[in-house]
Amino acid sequence: MKDLQREIINQVASGKITAEEGAARLESLESAEPTRTAIPVQTPPTSSPTAAARRVKVTSAVGSVEIIGDPSVAYAVAEGQHKARQDGETMVIEQGLIDENDHFSFGTSARVYINTMDFGRRKLKVRMNPELALSVQINAGSLRIEGIHSPITGEVLAGSCRISDFASPLDLSVQAGSVSASGRLNGGASKVRCEMGNVSINLEKGSSVKVTARTTMGKVAVDSGGAEPVLLGQTGKDVTVGAGAGSLDIECTMGNVRVSA
Repeated sequence: MKDLQREIINQVASGKITAEEGAARLESLESAEPTRTAIPVQTPPTSSPTAAARRVKVTSAVGSVEIIGDPSVAYAVAEGQHKARQDGETMVIEQGLIDENDHFSFGTSARVYINTMDFGRRKLKVRMNPELALSVQINAGSLRIEGIHSPITGEVLAGSCRISDFASPLDLSVQAGSVSASGRLNGGASKVRCEMGNVSINLEKGSSVKVTARTTMGKVAVDSGGAEPVLLGQTGKDVTVGAGAGSLDIECTMGNVRVSA
């Protein structure tokens, strides 16, 4: 009986069946043996939502977040300290707030020292269907996204943002940190904003996009396959990759911008 219940829970967590189907099967198991006491079943940390999700939203206060595209997952499955809920058509995964195991101390001149913050412990890993749109909000920490092929919206207040194998428009904003992205753009409107830090965008083969890059304090470099990148100063002219079907607007306040195709 317990093995059957465990199998049903695993099928729900992996997205093979919906939450409703899982509940119905568990109820059938219980009714099949009325003489036994019903065994409470613990819901998986992140299970299939009750309605079809079209978007995944991940938020984190402090820590590292890794999001991997996995076609075998129907919606999203998270590992690490988190809470999950559904808001309309959006599946929301929230990394836990700072708890009693995280300690800080204050020094002179209002400086904050982190004594025993274990960033390795505060790590959230999410596997999600790559065809679902993704929205991410990170207050402090690192963000890595790989293999998400639907539109990506990301906001990082302090930390790094690395994206690989993207295939749809990007909307990225980083206050303090670096942005590194590699993938293909062949339509839609994308934009990248960075207040303080460097921006590096690699447009892979098959991209079709018109690129505009600006920086207030720094330089813009465009490498279109030549031996050396072309330095365009603080504000570069528009650069067209392929037929220019899409658009990519990059703006950096303090830092350098590099675009390669």
